[in-house]
Amino acid sequence: MIEIIKTTIKLLVRNMGFWFFLIISPFLSILCLKVKQENIAFYDDMENNEIAELKSVDTKVAYYGGNGKYVVKIYDSSDSELSEYFLNKLLECGAFKVCRVKTPDMTKTDVDSHMKFDGFDDRMGAALYLSPDFDKQIMSGDINNALTVYVLSDDERYLLLEDEIKTCIGQINQAVMLSAKPHDKAQVIEILNEMNKELPQKNVKSIAGKNKRELTNEQNDMIALIGYAFALLTLGFVFGGVFIAHTTIKERKDMVFTRLKLTNISDAQYFTSKFICAVIVSLMLTIVMGIFVIIFKVNKMGINTTGLLFMIFLMGLIFSSISLLLGIILGSAMSANVAAFTLWSMSSMLAGLYFPLNHTSKLVKTLAYIMPQKWFVDATEMILTKDNKAYFMILCITAAYMIVTISIGSVGIKLKNYE
Repeated sequence: MIEIIKTTIKLLVRNMGFWFFLIISPFLSILCLKVKQENIAFYDDMENNEIAELKSVDTKVAYYGGNGKYVVKIYDSSDSELSEYFLNKLLECGAFKVCRVKTPDMTKTDVDSHMKFDGFDDRMGAALYLSPDFDKQIMSGDINNALTVYVLSDDERYLLLEDEIKTCIGQINQAVMLSAKPHDKAQVIEILNEMNKELPQKNVKSIAGKNKRELTNEQNDMIALIGYAFALLTLGFVFGGVFIAHTTIKERKDMVFTRLKLTNISDAQYFTSKFICAVIVSLMLTIVMGIFVIIFKVNKMGINTTGLLFMIFLMGLIFSSISLLLGIILGSAMSANVAAFTLWSMSSMLAGLYFPLNHTSKLVKTLAYIMPQKWFVDATEMILTKDNKAYFMILCITAAYMIVTISIGSVGIKLKNYE
């Protein structure tokens, strides 16, 4: 059995494709972890009682519309205390997600032109433009020039938005009438604050639901990047197992396996030798990943290097053995390659590595937990939230997949022998 392991490793080392996946997969994974960006689509519950600040007028707000939220994009050319009050009053309704971009240099004509982008390249319920003279105009009753409403969907909640806008304007007008100096903005805002103190106060508290962990936006960013990194690493592990399967297929065609059977080696021993090769390949890829982690000094957001590499090794062990199993059962190099690519693409997608599955059907969520990557992403979340059960969980999951894979693999070789 030792000779089989040595021979298989020698064949792998001579295979340029094996070296390609051994180096490229960890390298691309590290590049993913080094990316600094906001993965808004992975934010489970962005605070509805806070204004989302956009970086530019072209920043898309479609990602903020998860779970049926009515998104309102604000072009705030005023950026004043009164405009801040106006937008916060819209938020208090609780029916809208307000996304603001500060546009001191944009006129109404510019915003009219930009509506083509919002209408065709983005998705939102409505957009509002607040003019540079918003304070002066709204206090003097010039509502038409103070703000402009653009309805960009057929969602009838725009009627609720219009009602809230009228209510806000009505409160401002009332404060102006009560003010001894109607044109004194500071006094008007003071009166508005006094009026709000008389209203019931709303206290919003975010808590984690059942089977759900509460993560910060920064941790959600990291989970998203780790998902991309796991997807690329899975590709390397899957094809590492396939290359081992190629040696098995070749040994059968060249009658090497028949000669091995004359030495009284059992099917279980033969498969075990190939499985040990899969363990070695997983270890090699994990070591390469560890070297890149040290070289590029990846910020792991609370996950120590040893823990991260331990998870990667276990995940690699699962996928290397599964792809090895597929290659042995299919008995064709081309079929094994296609099966490996299908395994990688479908499992990564259904595990939610590319996009969150929070609002998908129960069937999709159930399928996600059949995919090994889903368990490792959950383990990462557990580690970030200081849950010490994470490593025990992934050890159990790995053991379960190994038992099933080795059992099916041994049976698969026997069936191939009967054929």
